[in-house]
Amino acid sequence: MHFSFDDGYSALVAWLKTLLPIAALGLLSTIFLFSGKVDVTQSLPYAEHNVAEIIREQRITQPYFTGIASNGTEIALSAAYASLQVENADILEITDLSVVLRSTSDHTVQVTAGQGALDSATQTAQISKNVHIAALPNFWLKTEALEMNFNQGVASAKGGFQGVTALGAITAGEMHLQMTADDQQIVFINDVRLVYSPKLID
Repeated sequence: MHFSFDDGYSALVAWLKTLLPIAALGLLSTIFLFSGKVDVTQSLPYAEHNVAEIIREQRITQPYFTGIASNGTEIALSAAYASLQVENADILEITDLSVVLRSTSDHTVQVTAGQGALDSATQTAQISKNVHIAALPNFWLKTEALEMNFNQGVASAKGGFQGVTALGAITAGEMHLQMTADDQQIVFINDVRLVYSPKLID
């Protein structure tokens, strides 16, 4: 095979165009000759996923739920994420949530928290992680755990909390909040302490 070129560079390129394909064919032939039998089940890569892990990864972004309690209270729940609990499909695990309770007379209570578990079978929710309650216009409360009953429009905090009312700072062992037709009713029990300071509300 003969090539005629004006300069050495062009000659080199031409030779490479001819030799490289031939070398590639030779290399492929060598691979097939020495590869032997291939176990397809061993050579194909695959990922072993736990079913529970797959379910846990399935989540809803920015879910929004609404409903009405037996006493007419409107309930709206929103969150950043929601996913079904692996152990119990009735429970929806929610992250960065907000719950708004609105009475028939348009009084509102807002609950925000880092996480919660909504039980669709009992229509209740266990809320935790930096729980804040605002019962406008003059009540704020912070606790680590809150239980809500959406059927009744009730929220209960146990195990201690800190709150601010129109009269001052308050602490107690338990707090129960009940939405009524005209307003909201808040009851404190067990070791209730109030530090009178009306200016805290300003």
